[in-house]
Amino acid sequence: MKIEIEGDSDAAVAFALLNMIARGEGKEEGADRGWVLSTFRECLAAVREDMFELDLDGDDAEDDDEDETPN
Repeated sequence: MKIEIEGDSDAAVAFALLNMIARGEGKEEGADRGWVLSTFRECLAAVREDMFELDLDGDDAEDDDEDETPN
């Protein structure tokens, strides 16, 4: 399936990025709903420069503990 994206809204740019990632990861035809939605959310955050709000590797809480001095 070929999708043409028109416009320069945040959503359109994020969708174009999603398509590039899907192609790069070989998920053009076989991505499940969860992958598509979570990846689009990451793409939209990247476009909107909200990456600091994403916990991509799941260990931000551990990093915060390392900054604190032990009692």
